Amino acid sequence: MAKDLSKTQWHGIPRENIPWYPTVNADACIGCELCYVTCGREVYEIELQDNKRRKARVERPYNCMVGCSTCAVVCPTEAIRFPSRDIVWKAEREYKIFKIVHAEAQAKRDKAGAMAERQKAEEQLSSTPTRASVRIAGVFGEKQFLIKLQHLIKDRPFDIVNLQLHVPTLQGLSENTPAYMDFEVTSTSQEDVTPFLSELRAVVADNDLVWVER
Repeated sequence: MAKDLSKTQWHGIPRENIPWYPTVNADACIGCELCYVTCGREVYEIELQDNKRRKARVERPYNCMVGCSTCAVVCPTEAIRFPSRDIVWKAEREYKIFKIVHAEAQAKRDKAGAMAERQKAEEQLSSTPTRASVRIAGVFGEKQFLIKLQHLIKDRPFDIVNLQLHVPTLQGLSENTPAYMDFEVTSTSQEDVTPFLSELRAVVADNDLVWVER
């Protein structure tokens, strides 16, 4: 259902105090419906006359944006008219709206600045590596590498997930058969995992394992 904006305000002025709205010359209107589809504020309705002729009707005049005359510009038969722009200029002077306008403009700039900062933060976050896949190869045997991983992440905003140990056989693992381990390093607080990966590489090297570049 279309909204009635007649009780709203235009920069502090009651909308009904500004008689800016279109009128339609029904004789000149050819029912093209350009005004109906062009107006985004639902000023117009289209009515059917004699069960066959479409005509534009101004249904909600005060929905019209003060100063807008787009519908008149696109009307191919110039069937739409607006009052003199003096009405708008007079209202601006009479109500001294520019103080309000300046405040609205500042609020708009503040909002745009906040949105820009938010977008920048989101872009930085999206470009920050918060997750990384890791493959380590070598002889795991009795090195208790998993326990060392637990100590590395203890009380820190990182975790090891989707861990899989690939070995030919369980007996082979106890006999120091080479194997490889896959897992993912993830940040639990959306931090950059790069510094943590450097620490992890050091632990891998200290245990005579190989960091497999992928």
